[in-house]
Amino acid sequence: MLCPYSFHDFNIYTARVNYMAQNINSNLSSSKAKVFAVTSGKGGVGKTSISVNLSIVLAKAGMRVLLIDADMGLANVDLMTGVFASHSIEEVLNGSASIFDALIEGPEGLTILPASSGIGRIFEIGKGNAALFKKELLQLEHAFDIIFIDTGAGISANVVDFVFMAEEVLVIMTPEPTAFADAYAMVKLVFTQKPEMKIGIVVNIVRNESDAERIFTKFNEIVERFLEKSVQFRGSIAFDEAVSEAVMRQIPLALLASTSPSMQSIRKIARNILGIKIANKKSLFNR
Repeated sequence: MLCPYSFHDFNIYTARVNYMAQNINSNLSSSKAKVFAVTSGKGGVGKTSISVNLSIVLAKAGMRVLLIDADMGLANVDLMTGVFASHSIEEVLNGSASIFDALIEGPEGLTILPASSGIGRIFEIGKGNAALFKKELLQLEHAFDIIFIDTGAGISANVVDFVFMAEEVLVIMTPEPTAFADAYAMVKLVFTQKPEMKIGIVVNIVRNESDAERIFTKFNEIVERFLEKSVQFRGSIAFDEAVSEAVMRQIPLALLASTSPSMQSIRKIARNILGIKIANKKSLFNR
């Protein structure tokens, strides 16, 4: 299937990335990007779908958004957005490519730092790799309004290293008991190592908002009781059959069914709950 977002001419693509790297200083703003890590205690809770569509909603609204696929070896952002990546975050981490080499343009002016999928192994991050990536990422902190890091699932070192690069963690969970328990494990780990970290909860695949609020209230009560901390309710997303269709067609839900129940929920998170002021700006690639 021919992807509507891939560059048909590789030379044009290379020229655009080089232009961006050479002119990065002209795109800087006075404020730093707000960085969110989107994570989950277990897989299969819709974390990447939320990351992709939330990023597109904000990019379409005029924000300069970078989506980093940090689920190395099991990446899905490129598949969900239908983009072609010639470089990846793994190459940035091992020093074989700069962050500018790996950036690609996604839907609605979204900028994506992709990861490799189906490579048959998981890239292990060492302290040196993490430090190198942080240095690379600092080059972009004034070039974007918001950066989403879509981490892997679970509480491995690979996941935690990326989580701690953010200002706030968005933990995605579902009503399932296993997802509930694993989300708590993630929250406990974060608060144990970084007590000052802001943590928000998004409850996905719910019947209605009342159910989500009930689940969150129970979750937060447990956090307050055993960790003496509290988390914030960032919103809920309704069950939506269109989500599976979007994944199968490799078209983001934000473009395939922009008025679907899930997208209405995601828009509410972007507009009201994240509290981000949306300005009428162009994407980094369109400057």
